[in-house]
Amino acid sequence: MNCFNHPQINAIGICKCCSKGLCRECAADLGEGLACAGKHEKQVEAMNMIIAKNAKAYAAAPKNMLIAPIFCVFMGVLFASFGFFSKRGPFDLVFILGVGFVVFGIVSYIRNRAIFSDADNN
Repeated sequence: MNCFNHPQINAIGICKCCSKGLCRECAADLGEGLACAGKHEKQVEAMNMIIAKNAKAYAAAPKNMLIAPIFCVFMGVLFASFGFFSKRGPFDLVFILGVGFVVFGIVSYIRNRAIFSDADNN
């Protein structure tokens, strides 16, 4: 591959933003990728920041996968208890809503485990 701007010179890499071949004169090495010097440096720095933040969020995701299901189950038990001990018992809308929260919490937990166990296996 040759440099996009200097076709007679071999490229040392490609710009992370535009994917054009770059020679030493045209490349700006940003540590985590090359950029067209004076043209795409800010975009590549932004891409590197986004990738780093996403990696951090993805690393924390397995620890955080329980928060929503636990909240749903807790609220479901709370609503179901309140509805069950009301005048209408298990036919009260609040009880049915609570059961729905519990079911949703359990399904969310199972789905989260499946997603993250698949990601760990890849």
